[in-house]
Amino acid sequence: YWPLPGHGFAVSLSCLPLFFMHLRNFHSCWMHEGLKPRKSRGTLGFPFTTVLRFMQLLLKSVDFAARAHRDQRRKGAAQEPYINHPIEVSRLIVECEPHTGEDILCAAVLHDVIEDCGATRDEIAACFNDIIADIVLEVSDDKALPRDERKAKQIETAPNLTSGAKLVRLADKVANVGAMLTDTPVGWDERQILAYVDWAEAVIAPCREVSEGLSDRFDAIARDVRIFHQNELKEAGK
Repeated sequence: YWPLPGHGFAVSLSCLPLFFMHLRNFHSCWMHEGLKPRKSRGTLGFPFTTVLRFMQLLLKSVDFAARAHRDQRRKGAAQEPYINHPIEVSRLIVECEPHTGEDILCAAVLHDVIEDCGATRDEIAACFNDIIADIVLEVSDDKALPRDERKAKQIETAPNLTSGAKLVRLADKVANVGAMLTDTPVGWDERQILAYVDWAEAVIAPCREVSEGLSDRFDAIARDVRIFHQNELKEAGK
């Protein structure tokens, strides 16, 4: 865990594999193209400076999100720092789609800062770029709407999301459904949990086209959640 000065909580270092995954990708591409390491006096070659720029942008997005979510916790009994969730979403994407671009990975880290923290699209664009800002805006609910209407809109708008937004949406639902096994929201009963899984499945249906790996992971987790909580319902009915 990585302590964040002044925030009173720690951030999981699970995001670090992202760096090493991309480092391997850049190195593989570099050698495949027949380029050889260049000796220099204190100057990094192109692949290394590219990796450093990627790391800088991703760490900047983690820092931005951590500050935005600093007072928020997940809904489960463990009360995990909220920042663990967007980091997990970004990690899931790079695990299943390792060649994903940096803008999408950063948008995954930032995906809740408009919806939950009051950040604006223009603020994100100014700090990062328009691509990241637009993806975050695409996957953000309008909190001025009633909860049921917001949920219905996620299903309605999913087919029209860009590929990057579909990837973030899909990974987000994998993480949230997974939490129904590891850290169920406090106060939720089995019927609420099963209804959430059904709704999440409807949301991600048009998003499956962007990642077979994430789709398979969703199906496996959804199956386990349904089996576990359906058994809980049966036991409670005895």
